[in-house]
Amino acid sequence: MNHPTELLPDYAAGVLPDPAAVAAHVEACAECAAETESWRSVRTAVTERAAAVAAPAPAIFAAIRARIGSAGSAGSAVRTRLVPRYGGTLGERPWRRAAGLFARQWTLIRWPVWVVSAAALVLGGVIAARVTPLGLAPHALATVIPLAAAIAVAGACGTEREPVGELLAATPTSPRVVLLARLTLVLGAIVTGGLLVTLALTPLQPVASALGLVTAWFGPLVPLSALSFALSVLWRPSVGVGAAMALWLLRMIATTGEINRAVAAAVEPLWSPGSGVLVGAAALVAVTVLLSPRLPRGAARGAGF
Repeated sequence: MNHPTELLPDYAAGVLPDPAAVAAHVEACAECAAETESWRSVRTAVTERAAAVAAPAPAIFAAIRARIGSAGSAGSAVRTRLVPRYGGTLGERPWRRAAGLFARQWTLIRWPVWVVSAAALVLGGVIAARVTPLGLAPHALATVIPLAAAIAVAGACGTEREPVGELLAATPTSPRVVLLARLTLVLGAIVTGGLLVTLALTPLQPVASALGLVTAWFGPLVPLSALSFALSVLWRPSVGVGAAMALWLLRMIATTGEINRAVAAAVEPLWSPGSGVLVGAAALVAVTVLLSPRLPRGAARGAGF
């Protein structure tokens, strides 16, 4: 037997458009009859409570209508109060809004992102220092720093369980702007950390210069981070991290020669990127940023900017 459970509240309240079928069912079904009586009790209690409360003064309704009439200015005021959380007020200078946006993103990005990134940079520096006498420091930095950047980008820019959708909808800060701010902030932190590690290692290098060290890890950082960014935003962070780690493992295996040459040849350009790979990475980031506000939050990726 199908019970019209969802119709019983309206039936008990007397607002059901066509109550005949529900009434016939309630008369024959003791379970639905009991639930209907419960809803009628609720209706009676609400009616009595509402009758005991004095009606609002007409001036209140007039004030509400006036506020609704000035919704444009009121909405602007509300947005102005909310915007400082994401980057200053509407009337502020652009550079101050940008500074506020970056400062707020720093606190909104989950702390494990910063901890893992810092640990990876320290680990990369230690490994590079130990293999410096062998001339393998560039290889060590190119192994660790790009992977750390890709993982950090996925953790900061991925939308899985992101709790800021409602806030972004209520402010004039574009989701694209927030996404770019996060990407810039994370990559800026990783690159800064990488440069500090490089400067610390440069005096120990028998052959490689500071520029050579930077080029070794910055080249693969760009395509690997772009791929992680795209997959994390358009799908989910775990996919971005998984893809970056899969490519990293293939590259590690390729250096041993224990892999198909075609696979090794396909992976190697990511670690020695030419202009085509770099342009492709930039295009991938641009397309991801353009598409991100149009994607359903949570529905398509199982997870909200």
